[in-house]
Amino acid sequence: MIGTLQRFWNDESGPELVEWAVVTIILLVAAVVLYVAVGKVLGSVVCGIWCWLNHIKSASSAEGLQREVCDNQENKCQNN
Repeated sequence: MIGTLQRFWNDESGPELVEWAVVTIILLVAAVVLYVAVGKVLGSVVCGIWCWLNHIKSASSAEGLQREVCDNQENKCQNN
């Protein structure tokens, strides 16, 4: 019984787990803050790429391929 209590007292795996949990939480909070900060800009870029890919997919010939983004903000990413 005393040996079990000594092993429990000397065991350091619990604090190490707590440290990793704190690091993970800090990284998640930082990622959310970063996403909120650049969310609209990143969304515009993704929607522009999406529209450009749809334009390429719908083009009938290689001559008609032009790099084009959606002109109307409301029509961006309408399929999502």
